Order: sequence, then structure tokens, then C-alpha cells
Amino acid sequence: MLKRILLVLCLLPMLSNAADDQQPNAKVWSGEGALGFTSSSGNTDTENLNANLKIARQHLQWKHNLSLDTIRNKTDGEKSADRWSLKERSEYALDEKSYAFGQARYEEDAFSGYEHQASLSLGLGSRFIEDDQQLLDLSVGLGYRDSKDIESGDTEDGGIVTSDLIYEYKISPSAILGETALIEVGEKNTFIQSETALRTRINDSLSSQISYLVKHNTDAPPGVEKTDTIFSISLVYGF
Repeated sequence: MLKRILLVLCLLPMLSNAADDQQPNAKVWSGEGALGFTSSSGNTDTENLNANLKIARQHLQWKHNLSLDTIRNKTDGEKSADRWSLKERSEYALDEKSYAFGQARYEEDAFSGYEHQASLSLGLGSRFIEDDQQLLDLSVGLGYRDSKDIESGDTEDGGIVTSDLIYEYKISPSAILGETALIEVGEKNTFIQSETALRTRINDSLSSQISYLVKHNTDAPPGVEKTDTIFSISLVYGF
């Protein structure tokens, strides 16, 4: 049931365009796609694929962001990473810096010990710093999470406290260092995800990106590592 609710919430920002289509210049769209692939052979054969798609829409006080991520990795023919996630976040500006938000997240990761993790949350946030060189955005909310253990099939659900952080620092006109973090604190498990990325612009539409992703579950199922790390190099196309 929660999967269906998450899907509907992710599609709502797109469906809301119908009302704006009647107004000239009502929609402001932007987006980007990232793709990284590495392959090596010899003593060890490895293949790694990571892809990301982000779509954003901003109109009046509303701002919507939808992102889809996937990672696949094989070592000597055996999968060592198999993950995809979908996230939608809608914000409504209360003033120049503060906003209210609603967020939905769904993730399947074959090597996390969980068949899926899905969450819904509502809260408040603020852009504490926003100038030509830096951006610092922090939000806090309350929500609900549903998780299913791969081995036992047991489902855990309950309330959570969430926090999101976005930080960007402009190193030069063509290079930006960024940090994003998500924390979901529940009664039995705390999920933490942090990504540090260095992006360098090649031209107006194309950039290269080096990123380091860390995922941590404080109460991972037995036999599963609590922390996963992923290093990737990608090309990013903005549109």
C-alpha cells in the first residue's frame, strides 16, 4: 500500500501541470542526467554502471524535485551492487528563505539486507546561506517509514524524524564542491546517506563529476555490513 502512495506522490507534481498549462510562461523546467561506466579485465573482471536522472520544476511558491538513481556492479560475473531509488520532494516557500516540504523516498538495494525501504515525511526548512559562492540548506521533519527484511520477510514500520542537508561551495567559475546528507531516525534503525561530489563544468551543458557515497544502517540485518561506500566518476548532461 505504501508503494502505491509513494508512486502517487511522486507523480503529483507532474500532474499539477494541467492547471498551469492554461497560463502563459507558467512552467519552469530543468533537469540533468548522469552516466558513469567502468570495465576492467585480467586478474579480476569488473563492470560498474551508475546512472542518475533529476527533473525539477519551479512555479511561484512551489518547487518540485524528482530523482531516480541506479547502481549496478559485477565482479567476476557476480553481482556486488544492485540498487535503485526514487525520491520526490516538494517545497512551498513561506518567505525568501524558509519553506514547508513534503518528501517521499523509495529504495531497493539487494545488498543492504532490506528488500525495500520506503518513507514519507513533512517538515520545515531554511536556506541559511545563499550567495554567489555558498549554499547551505537544512530541513527537519516527521514521517513514517516501512522496511522489509530480505531474509526473514519481516516488515518494520513506524514513525521517524528526518533531516536533510545540502551544501555547495563554488571553488571556481567552473568547479563546485557539494555535500548532501539524509538522516532518518526510527525506533529500531537509523538510516544515514551522505554524498560528497566535485563537479567540473566542461561546457554549458556537459560536466564531469567525481562522487563518494556513504550509506549506513545502524540496525542492519544479521550478516550484512552496516555501511556501504560507492566511489563513482560520471558525465553529467544538463537540460
